[in-house]
Amino acid sequence: MKIVLEKDRQLLMHSPLYRFTNENSEEHNTVTILHHPEVDVYKPFSTSEKQGFVYFDLWSYSFAIQLKQVLQAHDTVKGVLRLRRTTNNFSYIKEDILALSEWFGDVRNVTVRSNKGGEMHYTIVLCEFGDSIMAHLEYQSGNDRIEFEWSSHLHIVEFDSLQMSSDKDNNRNLFKNIDAIVQFAIMWNEYYDEKLSTIQQLLQRGEQ
Repeated sequence: MKIVLEKDRQLLMHSPLYRFTNENSEEHNTVTILHHPEVDVYKPFSTSEKQGFVYFDLWSYSFAIQLKQVLQAHDTVKGVLRLRRTTNNFSYIKEDILALSEWFGDVRNVTVRSNKGGEMHYTIVLCEFGDSIMAHLEYQSGNDRIEFEWSSHLHIVEFDSLQMSSDKDNNRNLFKNIDAIVQFAIMWNEYYDEKLSTIQQLLQRGEQ
């Protein structure tokens, strides 16, 4: 398989199931790491021309696999979802909402609050997914960090990319996981074009 990585992202490469290379290879269980899109590869959402397999940044880390297992094992009709992302790339907002809607249902009742000036930039999105899932999504400028919490009447699942990491500049919690990428990638089509357009409209209407 072939995967495109953004230039500032790294991939966990300790899996016994795969051999990793930067050269094109058709060998079974070999992962070719690219930095420019080609046909029939797994591409990040940030790719300008979306086609074929597309993966979301949020669901490309190891914690996504554990979270999905919890969601599949238990009733998730009701719950509260909190996401805080520290980043200098605020385009993750629409991408994260699309990713979350894949697992929790269509987004609605969107309210957006943000500051336009000052050194610390932030945007807060309050919304609902599905029928009864409340969500608080917070984005602030700074070095990459993801904090995620899902709480229902049965379980609480928490993830903090800085937790258990002593090296902030080489944080393996924010290295991509090939299994997560392959498992949760979507096949991009007109349905997702329309869904993304709807999310962009909801964000614009929800600005305060």
